[in-house]
Amino acid sequence: MTNSKFICKLLKLKGLKVGSFSFKGRGKELHLFVKPFKNGCRCPECNRRAKIKRIMPSARIWRDVCVCGLTVFLIYCPKEIVCPTHGRVQEQIPWADAFARISYRLEYLILVYSQLMTQKAAAELLHLPSSTFSDILHRTIERVRDGHRIRGLKAIGIDEVSYQKGHKYITVVYDLERACVLWVGKGKARDTIDTFFKKKLSDYQLVQMHPGPENTRIVPGSSPGSRSRLTGS
Repeated sequence: MTNSKFICKLLKLKGLKVGSFSFKGRGKELHLFVKPFKNGCRCPECNRRAKIKRIMPSARIWRDVCVCGLTVFLIYCPKEIVCPTHGRVQEQIPWADAFARISYRLEYLILVYSQLMTQKAAAELLHLPSSTFSDILHRTIERVRDGHRIRGLKAIGIDEVSYQKGHKYITVVYDLERACVLWVGKGKARDTIDTFFKKKLSDYQLVQMHPGPENTRIVPGSSPGSRSRLTGS
C-alpha cells in the first residue's frame, strides 16, 4: 500500500486523490496535494463534463478536520472549464463549496459541535479562533438555508424570543401545520418580519402572532388572493 492510499484510508477521504504530502508549521500541519478522483472536469451547475480552458496560476488551500493533533489542509490548483451551457466557470470541487475555504467535513463538524457544546469549547476542539468559528458557522447556515424552498405553506406563526437577559431579541417564524421553524431573524421590529415576507414568502393565508397591539397590523406586499391580516392570539 502506498503512502497516498494509506492517508486516504486513515483520513477517510472520498471524492479526491492524494498526490503528495508534507508537514509544515513545526510538524503541526499536514498539507495534502490533492486532485479530484474521477477523470474529467465537471461543471458545478449542471455536473456535465467540459473542456479545460486553463489551469489557475495559484493553488487554493482548504482547511480540513484535525486528526491526531494535526491540522489537515487540502491544496489543489482548480481548472477553468468551458461549459456548453454555463460558459467559462471553475470546475466542480467535490470536497468543498465553490467559494469556501474549508471542506464540507469541517463544516459538518462545526454544525454538529455547535449543537452539543458552546461555540468556545467547539472552537478549541477544532483548533479554531472563536471569531473564525462563529463566522464559518453563520456562513454555512446561510448557504444551506438559501437552498431550502418553502413549499405548501398554509399558515405560519410568528413569535419573539429574548436572550441576554432580555436585552436582545430574535423573531422566529414557524409552520403551524408541520410544527417546524421556517426562519429566524435578529430583532423584533417591523423591518425584521418584513424581511421574511419579502425574501422568503410569496403567498400565505393566516398569521398568528404573540399578543400585543404592535403585532396586529396589515402587512403590505402580499400576493393577490392571500389573507394578509396579522391577528393576535
